[in-house]
Amino acid sequence: MVSQHGILLAAGLISDHFGPLVAKVCDCLLRHGALQLTEIVRRLKLPQGQVKNSLLVLIQHNCVQAFSSPRGDRTITLYLAIFDNVLHRLRFSKFISVIRAAIPESETLIEGLLQNGRLTFDQLVGRTISKVPEGTIRPAREEIRMNFNKLVYARYVERCPKAEPYFNPQEDEQSTAARRRVPKTAEEVLSLKQKVVNTATLSDPERFSEIPYGMEDASKTNDCPHNAVAGAKISVYLCICMNGAAE
Repeated sequence: MVSQHGILLAAGLISDHFGPLVAKVCDCLLRHGALQLTEIVRRLKLPQGQVKNSLLVLIQHNCVQAFSSPRGDRTITLYLAIFDNVLHRLRFSKFISVIRAAIPESETLIEGLLQNGRLTFDQLVGRTISKVPEGTIRPAREEIRMNFNKLVYARYVERCPKAEPYFNPQEDEQSTAARRRVPKTAEEVLSLKQKVVNTATLSDPERFSEIPYGMEDASKTNDCPHNAVAGAKISVYLCICMNGAAE
């Protein structure tokens, strides 16, 4: 459960970075937990289009996770704020300094992900080339790929989680009840947020897939981003990297 002070801090961060409207949506989710789009609209009394755009911004920057869940005889989409990822935004400058010291040639790539959230590799290539001063030799795509893979290998970045995983709280409760009949070890009690995040997380081989040599933009050949590496969106792995950066 997020404290009142924590909610105010998180909403303030989001307001500074994305404006008061996006902050209102984030604040609503932090206070009330997972909600449908229509529930957020009703609570905030804002136009649905504005709420939807705010959710897209929060998802783009890894501050909200969407997931599907059963309700009655239908499946609905819920949105859940990820409080820890919001707070990680406080440590972006520290994270960049860590990358600058450890993998300086990859600093521009990390800056792009921190500033823009989820990006395809092609978007990162375009951004990196656009940052090169006039009269300076532009890096080749292969050089950028190698620098990017250094970040993947070091687990500073990862592929995005599943866009909208399916999570059934009732099935989870039944599974938990069955485990309780077994002699107890040190079973960790997970919150809804942790369970949804775990459900959305890809397997390690998928999360940390390096971009192979010569791979073209997979979005041109495969419409499913979770089956593509070069065309898949990449997000900064804040939970581990930022903790390490603070040490």
